[in-house]
Amino acid sequence: MPTPSQKPTPSNDDREDLLLRLALTERKLSQTSHKLEARNLELAAIHRLSETIGSERQINRLCERTAEEICRTLGVETVCILLLDKHTGDLITTISRHGAIVGAYHPRVKAGDGLLWQTMKTGKPLHLPGNAAKEVSGARPVQAGIAIPIRTGGKTLGVIYACGKHKGRDFSARERDMLCGIANQAAFALDNATLYHDLENLFVGIAWSFASALDAKSPWTAGHSKRVTQYSVAIAEQHGQDTEFLNSIQTCGLLHDIGKIGIPEKILDKAGSITRQERLAIAGHASQGAKILEHIDTFQPLLPGIRHHHERWDGRGFPDQLMEEEIPIMARVLAVADAYDAMTSDRPYRRKLPRFDAIAEIERCSGSQFDPDIVQAFIEVTNNKIF
Repeated sequence: MPTPSQKPTPSNDDREDLLLRLALTERKLSQTSHKLEARNLELAAIHRLSETIGSERQINRLCERTAEEICRTLGVETVCILLLDKHTGDLITTISRHGAIVGAYHPRVKAGDGLLWQTMKTGKPLHLPGNAAKEVSGARPVQAGIAIPIRTGGKTLGVIYACGKHKGRDFSARERDMLCGIANQAAFALDNATLYHDLENLFVGIAWSFASALDAKSPWTAGHSKRVTQYSVAIAEQHGQDTEFLNSIQTCGLLHDIGKIGIPEKILDKAGSITRQERLAIAGHASQGAKILEHIDTFQPLLPGIRHHHERWDGRGFPDQLMEEEIPIMARVLAVADAYDAMTSDRPYRRKLPRFDAIAEIERCSGSQFDPDIVQAFIEVTNNKIF
């Protein structure tokens, strides 16, 4: 019998039991470590995506960036994002990406057809065999893939389809969960972008209504705002402006003369010379237009274009005598488009100029009345006979 000061010697069974428990603990730690690593990868991907698309308002660009992140995170060859068409109920391929190549193959999946619609119908992820969605991806040969619903607020906006894992491997449960996390983030951004797009369409509709109301004031200016909008968009596009700018100048073109709604028709339609007071009333339409719209938040970015579209490059315009690059770029584009349409339209006090004479006059005033860079873009547009 051991004395009280002596410790009992562990038996072989005790040592084996201890080693077993240590091995199990080590295994659990390893599994937990892998789970944490996978979770960190997922969170990092979602964080990158939220930073990338959080402020994106263009749906196509949003889908393209989402597809890029999925290719990067999951190491897949092909990603297709299909969004629901509210009018037809079909799924439309918004983006189809194969590796680093964004494909032009954008088919439509009819409502109720194929396995992708199981994902739409159930709102649950679905593993797909190799040939299940080859018409969607356009990839040859097509490997096994996975379809993930894009859901937010209880509604399904579309489907993300991914395939082409390295060496033809299947998607693991972790990868499926990661893709679901990315899809949830994309759904939130898409919902916001759709709401923004709908709101933008509403305000463009309001702008068209304002333009129509202004056109109705005088037969001499009927259609002026719409033509100036067309010319402005073409010039801005030739000048290399981005989509956001083109959308803004479209609305700004429709509204640029909204201040004239307060000018009496007897002044707008006057055939003879106008008095100094009448000239001041007409000159005030630019600042008055900005004032009419200043309380509508959505129109705030357009106010500089509306207020300053009669400024001159040499600083002799109105209302603030700005010069050169002090004049907002939107106003510089509108100034050229506005002058061209005014010269090529009949007015009560003169006949319209021939197209080539109006173009020559714009070119002659480059560097004095107009921004030379904008005039160059205008000349290039007219050379292409866009208008």
